[in-house]
Amino acid sequence: MRKLLTIVLMMFVLSGCNDSKPAGDDGKIGFASQMTRALINNAEDLQQQELRLCGAYTLYGRTARVFDSERLYYNAEIQAWDYDIPQYWIMNASYRFAAVCPYSITYSFADDTGISTIASYTSHTGAPDLLFAVAERDLTSSEDYSTVPLYFRHACAGVQFNLINASSQVLKDVRNIRLVGLQNRGDFSFDTNGSVAWELDGSTIGDSDTEQPFGGICTLPSGGLPVNLNVKHPLYDEGVLMVLPQTIYKTPVTLHLEYIKEGDAEYAVRNIELGWLGGSTPTEWKRGEKYEYNLTITDNTITAEVIVVDWVENFVDL
Repeated sequence: MRKLLTIVLMMFVLSGCNDSKPAGDDGKIGFASQMTRALINNAEDLQQQELRLCGAYTLYGRTARVFDSERLYYNAEIQAWDYDIPQYWIMNASYRFAAVCPYSITYSFADDTGISTIASYTSHTGAPDLLFAVAERDLTSSEDYSTVPLYFRHACAGVQFNLINASSQVLKDVRNIRLVGLQNRGDFSFDTNGSVAWELDGSTIGDSDTEQPFGGICTLPSGGLPVNLNVKHPLYDEGVLMVLPQTIYKTPVTLHLEYIKEGDAEYAVRNIELGWLGGSTPTEWKRGEKYEYNLTITDNTITAEVIVVDWVENFVDL
């Protein structure tokens, strides 16, 4: 009886192994390397990052995890994305994959639904470009064992502030910069069916917050910012700020700054409510869009206008 049971177990193990593609037949699950058009400017920049990969497969009605927060990194030797523990395609299985960038982001992945959740994400000055990607592969009716392309999309919105000095004096200094009144914490979820959602917790950055999560500095050129309409200087040294998608129309999302020009006796204090600029002002910051605010300083005041910059949203190739 013991010998019979052993034979049955061996047959079961062998039959399971036969469902996998052999390693010598390009059976390892791989991920394609292509160009990127994300805020990370090119493929080489993205290759310096490490991605966090999750995935599951379903076979004969049962679902199991295949990648559990696996580190996906660019291997220069093989010129492709790689990971440490090889996984091989299983015939007749269907797969779901999800990935986020940067690797430091921790998220949960539901094997049965493919829903990924990034909980209590907090944005701040200098926060990275939060990217996410999903992919599916159905082997129940095909034998497609090719590499899997991951198309990354933006989870946040990009905001940039530029200074233009149109006064008759050199702009000497800008200080006490802070962005207040916006929400910077919430949960982000996405799935392989294309559903994407942010759920903000309702808390806002106040004017008296000690840490000032959206405070910044402005290093002007040597000698100050000259009187030249062709000179455009980013207000924040970080350049582009990553903010959570949210409504800004008639809300107290305010850019506070103080500046002084050559010959001025004291700093001018300005509070610019970004939802009240008039004209074609966006009513909300949308995921995957970038907003460029041009702040023009004249002799007596400062004016602001905003444009939506072409920031490819649909699919960002890895």
